[in-house]
Amino acid sequence: MFSPPTMLVVLIIAISVAHCSKKEAQKNIIIEAMTNGRWVVQQFTESSIDVSSEFTSYEFQFYENGTVQSIKGSVITNGTWTADAGARTISSIFPGGNDTLIRLNDTWKVFNNTFTLVEANPTNTSRTAYLKLVKK
Repeated sequence: MFSPPTMLVVLIIAISVAHCSKKEAQKNIIIEAMTNGRWVVQQFTESSIDVSSEFTSYEFQFYENGTVQSIKGSVITNGTWTADAGARTISSIFPGGNDTLIRLNDTWKVFNNTFTLVEANPTNTSRTAYLKLVKK
């Protein structure tokens, strides 16, 4: 039988492992959802102006290694992405992107999502934007 101090240590370790496992499972679900198929921007507004048409013909492929490709015809622009399941955020950066892709360079607070839909707003409160991605 464990002594009380040893039992406390075992309990703390068990809680930590369980928390990490849950967090890891959430991260894996996000990665699976994002990397399984291509995404398109269905709607994008910036300062209440609908600029969705700028994203016509763009497709986005997310990869498990944290890279993302913007594909428009034969033009591919590389970027990076990260997800934080606990904070419900996704960040993307297209360092060599054109003006359209630069609109995506931010950390996005996801307020609605399924395996085929993501709706988000920037975490940057000085920016008013809305992003709706749907799986192609």
